[in-house]
Amino acid sequence: MNRRNVGVAGSSRRVFLRTLGAVGAASALAGCSFGARDASGGDGDGSDAADGGDGSDSGGSTGNFFEQGPTIGVEAVATGLVSPTALVTADDGTDRRFVVDQTGVVYVHGADGLREDPFLDLSDRLVALGQDLPNWVAFDERGLLGLAFHPEFADNGLFYVRYSTPAADDELDHRERLSEFRATADGTRGDPDTERILLDLPWERPIHQAGTIEFGPDGYLYAALGDGLNPFNGQDLTNNLKGAVLRLDVDGRTGDLPYGIPADNPLVGREGRDEQYAWGLRNPWKMAFSGDQLILGDVGQATYEEVDVVEKGGNYGWPLKEGFHCHDPQLGTSEDGECVVESDRGEPLVDPVLEFPHFDEEGYPVGFAVIGGHVHTGTVDPLRDEYVFGAFTSSFTEAAGRIVAATPRDSGRWPMREVQVEGGLDIQVLSFGQDGDDSYVLGTRAALAENPLSKREGVVYRLTS
Repeated sequence: MNRRNVGVAGSSRRVFLRTLGAVGAASALAGCSFGARDASGGDGDGSDAADGGDGSDSGGSTGNFFEQGPTIGVEAVATGLVSPTALVTADDGTDRRFVVDQTGVVYVHGADGLREDPFLDLSDRLVALGQDLPNWVAFDERGLLGLAFHPEFADNGLFYVRYSTPAADDELDHRERLSEFRATADGTRGDPDTERILLDLPWERPIHQAGTIEFGPDGYLYAALGDGLNPFNGQDLTNNLKGAVLRLDVDGRTGDLPYGIPADNPLVGREGRDEQYAWGLRNPWKMAFSGDQLILGDVGQATYEEVDVVEKGGNYGWPLKEGFHCHDPQLGTSEDGECVVESDRGEPLVDPVLEFPHFDEEGYPVGFAVIGGHVHTGTVDPLRDEYVFGAFTSSFTEAAGRIVAATPRDSGRWPMREVQVEGGLDIQVLSFGQDGDDSYVLGTRAALAENPLSKREGVVYRLTS
């Protein structure tokens, strides 16, 4: 954490950090904040956690970093899930949305609500969620993490999935897999026996997988990969695919690869892995296209969360920068100052379009782990043309997610405001989704301290005026 905050509003901040220790929460969803740094001795803030206070969690309601934004409503359209990680659609003319549950199941949401029979069940291919985790991992980030339908799904029945599967090698925690599947002839179910594996990557630790996959307007598949909790992966382009957004041609083949490499990928003909489209990322949790623009939330470590507009060949700075700030990957700290402005290869480090801190200036928690969203183009007028995203939580003992709206600009930082929800927002925010005019926020009503993956408190809310 930023040492400038140490000792400021000590009571609230120390109480929060001690509560972290009480619930064993050194890492929230997407590996945010305290994680491995604290487990290894880290930045020295641990002394605060044992200094004064009554052991209660100050929660997320007192953080005042964001300006107050418009008020909207939410309508629950699906409940009884465990941990919904995505809501996506297929361009097949049907009135249905596909809700991804982290536990390995894809459900169909239609006009009559969430259907009992799943579209796809891969739960028997997943790692055992919640088991054998280090004590510094509060939320298991593995599981079923991404889903995307081929642009011609209506004709070819193809769709793509990112998930975490067991590894035979005892030195690995698991493997991260990107696979193609085909739906049944009537399109009502995915056929698990049709799996064609595109990527099968060794993963040494149980966090920083990322997992979002999206087809771009160019017809290529974009896949986000976290750094695997090794920050230097973000700048290693030669022997590594982690800490990057990949761009693949799923309809083609390049050499012996089960996919094609688009000829205009930025490292084709240069040193580095040809699959890479952009790099210098820590744990990109959720991304979406707005027209030709790919917008991504990248989870921070020490002090800041950021949102990036991703461009071909862009280097987004990790671990040399965190947000707009200098980062020391050896100490795991972020500070103001004269930062590195380019990589060892001479690439400029691209700044994010916005950031927010883990704590406000008075030391109250603002939010831990950015949740990337999308530009709302629908009928909720206060959010029209705003980039709607979230903070996973600002508390470990209550559901305290936040929705934020930012105004896109051609240059400079995007101004942002916290969206007010009538009656309050009672979830940890896990993801966002859209279908035509409708935008959705997905999450769980279970707090981190309640072992949320053991509960069916997952919910999908539709945003309303």
